[in-house]
Formats: sequence, C-alpha cells, structure tokens
Amino acid sequence: MKFVKPMLILALLSGCAAQQPKSTPDTLTLTQTSQYLPHQAYDEKGLKIPYVAAENPYLKQTGTISKGSVLLFIEAKKALAADDEKTAVQKLKVIAEKDPSLAGPLVMLGDISMTNERYAEAEDYYQKALTINDINVNAWLGLGETQRRQGQFIAAQNTYAKALQQWPDFPEAHLNLGVLYDLYLNIPQQAQAHYEAYLFLTNKKTHAATDWYQEVQSRTGITASFIDAGPETQNSSKLAAE
Repeated sequence: MKFVKPMLILALLSGCAAQQPKSTPDTLTLTQTSQYLPHQAYDEKGLKIPYVAAENPYLKQTGTISKGSVLLFIEAKKALAADDEKTAVQKLKVIAEKDPSLAGPLVMLGDISMTNERYAEAEDYYQKALTINDINVNAWLGLGETQRRQGQFIAAQNTYAKALQQWPDFPEAHLNLGVLYDLYLNIPQQAQAHYEAYLFLTNKKTHAATDWYQEVQSRTGITASFIDAGPETQNSSKLAAE
C-alpha cells in the first residue's frame, strides 16, 4: 500500500482565488509554444552545463488546510486505490462543499470522470478547479485532455500552452502537446520539438515517446536538435551580441 506524504497532500489540496478569462471557440487561434522549449547551455570550454529544470510552481504554494479536509482527501485516495470509486467521489464532494477554496478535490473528481469517459463533466470539474487556482498544472493538463477527446483541438493546444506558461518544464504538457501537433493538428515540426523537450526533461523516460519522436523526425527530415544547438552555435551568438 502506498501512502502519500503529508506535504504532497497539502499541495494537491491547496488553492487560491484566480479568475480565468473564457474564450469562445470561434475566437481561438493556435498559440505560440516554441518559447517554452528547454535549451541546453554550454560553458566557455564547450562542456554541457547540467540543465536544472524549473520547479512545479503548484508544489511551492503554501496555505492552511483544515485537518478534516486532509483526512478526507487521504481517505478518498485510499478508496480510489481500492477501486471504491463511489466512496472516493462522496468524500471528494464533501471536501469541495465544505472548503470551496480547494482545487485539488475538483481535479481528482475530473480525473475520475475522465477515466469513465464523461468528458464534458470532467471538463467542468477542471474549469472549476482552475477558477480557484490557475497554477494547478494538473488541472490544465486534464482540461487539455478533455478538450482533445471532444475534438476541440485548438482549444486543447491553447490549454497545454497555458500549462507551459505556468511551468515551462512540465514534461507531460510537452508530451501531450507533441501528440496533439502530431496526430490532430498535422504540424510535425512542432510535434518533433515538443517530443524532444519531453525526452530531454525526463532523460528519455519512455520508449514510446522515443519511437514517436523518431517517426515524426523521419517525416520532417529535420536532424538538428530543437533543444541542443551545440557549443559552437552558442559561442557564435555571444560573439554576435558583443
């Protein structure tokens, strides 16, 4: 049995007030995302400088949460782990009703709805969570997934871009964006860039992502890295600036 650390529970639960502007489908256009790609730096000797990824801003949030809400959240996670979805949903709804300042329970309810393919319901939960706390990157990720599943591809792209705006080094946002560019928006060059970003940030965590990267690269014909331009290019840029 896995137990969640108390500090992580607090992070999952926490929330802050932040209203999100809503865009109507007919006003949506693709958002630029290349500025969120990580870049490999080099020192003066041409050696790679270890990349230090930015920390998830959501996990840095602090606040006071009632002991009752924390205990209910732990119980909900245990119920879900035991495949007792009904109990988990009941406890999460109690938290959301008693403490409407918390985004975490709504995100978890959205995840449960996603698992059951109730995409519109999941979208509503994620939107409500983001109204409470727009730094909750997991809510952005879930929202993008619901939009993609409902065929709202440009909306999903915008949502993943907002996730990266909050946390540029969010590996899963890069991966999901890569899939969206690749399979749904037919922009293979951008797909390749974000697949590479995911592999870079996770140190080639999954074989599947490596395969997807190689497949899209075979279509673009681009062999140069979007992440690592090499020491010579970096030094040339410095000289030009001087």
